[in-house]
Amino acid sequence: MNIAIIGGSITEGAGASTYKNSYVYKLEQYLKENNNNLVVKNLGAGGTASQFGIFRLKRDLGIFKPDLILVEFAVNDRIYNSSELNKYFEGLIRQCANITKKIIIIDFPTGMADSCTSIHKKIAYYYGIPVIDVQDEVWKRIGHREFCWSQIAIDNLHPNDEGHNLYFKIIKEELEKLDLENFRMKIDNNFLTNYSFNNPMIISYDDKSVEYYGHWIEQSFKLNNKFDYGATTNSIGDGIIFRFKGKYLSMMNLFTKDSGILECKLDDFNFNIDLYMNSDGHYYNTINVSDLSDEEHILTVIVSDKKNSNSLGNKIIVGGFCISS
Repeated sequence: MNIAIIGGSITEGAGASTYKNSYVYKLEQYLKENNNNLVVKNLGAGGTASQFGIFRLKRDLGIFKPDLILVEFAVNDRIYNSSELNKYFEGLIRQCANITKKIIIIDFPTGMADSCTSIHKKIAYYYGIPVIDVQDEVWKRIGHREFCWSQIAIDNLHPNDEGHNLYFKIIKEELEKLDLENFRMKIDNNFLTNYSFNNPMIISYDDKSVEYYGHWIEQSFKLNNKFDYGATTNSIGDGIIFRFKGKYLSMMNLFTKDSGILECKLDDFNFNIDLYMNSDGHYYNTINVSDLSDEEHILTVIVSDKKNSNSLGNKIIVGGFCISS
């Protein structure tokens, strides 16, 4: 059996002192006890949510063909409003369904208990997908005074070794109740949100449809399951022109302490994007327009001579674009 687990930093192993102490590693070892041929592919990528999962799923799977996909994004999906999240999460689930009809949703907790479990469950119920609500179980146990949040986490989002082990045990208990061999999700042509992502894809920074003007250089970043290389510049006035066809567009960027502002024009609409963040490099998908007409569009971005008052420079980092027809 082949299993893929797609999610954010917790699935990547964040918070655990070593990867062997992560819930994914423990889960893999447990499942292999009854299946020596089992292979687990970890598609965890810190700082990403179900929106980016839609576009990177096939790319990151490569030739790996999972029989079962576990989906973990409840913590990071908090950044979206309800309308956006409904579209993104259903879009991801339907992309998973193109690969396998065996899908399980795992919802991890936060210290504020504000993970996106309700929207995840709504979509799960619509498609007949099992949900392992780790958040609910964790806070029940905290309520019973078995432990407190600070004992299982390093911050508001990430579990420590004890937390990873607890998450694994809860998942293990719930998996033992499921018939992994025979369950299948329900899927047809009816969309809960009336929005579909047809042929979602990532257009790399070096694709022929992306034109550069100025002093852009290729740089290596090695960001796990995000992008390995990107285009970067520090020069005011440098620009990019991206021509594409589709109804959805987002741009892959890194936010840093020395990032500048992009002056953008999408067809006839002008807007700015401030890429400053008090961080050494935080990944984020910007623009995120989902209501374009399904035809040819032109995006132009120029490095502005203005910048955030806290920024140390005008650096711009672009890893590529996500589009869907």
